[in-house]
Amino acid sequence: MTKKNKKEKDIQELLKAKQTAHNYCRNHLQDVVDNLQKLRKQLKKPRYIYSVEVELIRNQILLENVVKHLEKK
Repeated sequence: MTKKNKKEKDIQELLKAKQTAHNYCRNHLQDVVDNLQKLRKQLKKPRYIYSVEVELIRNQILLENVVKHLEKK
């Protein structure tokens, strides 16, 4: 493999890794947005307080995962 081909392959691998990281973050952030929308609806119904707490915990975990992933890069 020539130096030029190796460099091109390395660039392609980096671009693929970047795309994967963006997709990972986008998916988790979309889950958080979806959960926040559900929470807003549930807050209008006082009997669902427990499920609101569970959703908040889930959102916190998703955000922590995104932050950890971003810190690695």
